[in-house]
Amino acid sequence: MDVNYELIGVRIKRYRENKGLSQEELGSIIGISNRHLSKVETGAKNPSLELILNIANVLNITADDLLADYLNNSTEKQNTELLTIFTDCTPTEKVILMDMLKHMKALLLENGI
Repeated sequence: MDVNYELIGVRIKRYRENKGLSQEELGSIIGISNRHLSKVETGAKNPSLELILNIANVLNITADDLLADYLNNSTEKQNTELLTIFTDCTPTEKVILMDMLKHMKALLLENGI
């Protein structure tokens, strides 16, 4: 199995930003430089298992959240697809897509799906 470290880095960055932490802040907490963390987030440096666990613990997520594409049973794969779709959207496009998803979800519930 080939591991896509760039994808793991994208997830680390997303969770870090969602937590409101800069690379410098997260790096300081886990004991690495922001330059090292930057390389991990871009896939230029492969994180050790220990680093993945430290990052997951600080960000209050599971290692599964970061490694979801390599697990047979993970809902994070769908989250990655959604993230990929939303990444290059304008703010207006994001609002429209979210509205559409909410309406579609309501229709699914109404029809017992």
